[in-house]
Amino acid sequence: MAKWNGKSRGSVSGIKVFVFFIKNFGLRAAYLLLSLPVPYFVIAAPKASKALFYYFHRRLEYSVVTSVFKIFQTYYVFGQSLIDRVAVTVGKRDKFTMNFDGIHHIKELIQQKKGGILFTAHIGNFNISRTFFEELGNEAAINMVVTDHEHKNIKNYLESVTGKTKLNLIVVKEDLSHLFQINEALNNNELLVFAADRSGEGKHIKADFLGEKSRFFEGPFKLAALKKLPTLMVYIMREPNYHYHFYARKLEVENHEPQKILKGYLQNLEKMVKKYPTQWFNFYDFWD
Repeated sequence: MAKWNGKSRGSVSGIKVFVFFIKNFGLRAAYLLLSLPVPYFVIAAPKASKALFYYFHRRLEYSVVTSVFKIFQTYYVFGQSLIDRVAVTVGKRDKFTMNFDGIHHIKELIQQKKGGILFTAHIGNFNISRTFFEELGNEAAINMVVTDHEHKNIKNYLESVTGKTKLNLIVVKEDLSHLFQINEALNNNELLVFAADRSGEGKHIKADFLGEKSRFFEGPFKLAALKKLPTLMVYIMREPNYHYHFYARKLEVENHEPQKILKGYLQNLEKMVKKYPTQWFNFYDFWD
């Protein structure tokens, strides 16, 4: 299976242009500008575009023509999610509305003060969730376990524009030092957030996803099984007219086994992918 390297494309100068348009001309102008580089990225990233074509044509069974159209649409929607990420922190937050579906599950976890795990995926716009989580106050610490995949110069520029998040970010590192931070968070009964739809080097579990076997990092599911923590699945999906839909669902399993937890997670993720097919931002050879 092809290894996901987590690298994002783009440059600081390109992002600066979009920030300028957001601040001075508004979101519609930024979205309109976005239509210009989309064809370039479709052509300049052949491996990513090929992976998307396989996803749409073979896994979702769209026609060839529809699959090609969906590739362009996915790049465009991905760009919109990045624009929205910046917009909510530079004075355009009032443009967006959000529907909280199942948010009581998260509030219950916070009130219990026993910790828990939130599973999400590279779908929708979970980056925008930071704004929401920060509004929950200091009742619970929420730790997002992330791979430090953004180019450093891009990341530094985005932080200079949007400000650093108040959430605790636990960055996965080769020296495994992140494991100590995860353990400390659990000992303090805090919440951990994992985007669990990835694989690569290290221990993994094979499971069916959209009718074909793929591999997934074992760590998050093994942790949930070992600690027997309350587990939720959370997504923030983009909808028309500057609207976002926040989903939170309980993950119910009979036995706390990594394979069972992964199966429940993937069943729920499949529903989200089929409902929002162009918002699963998978730009690598997921099924080999």
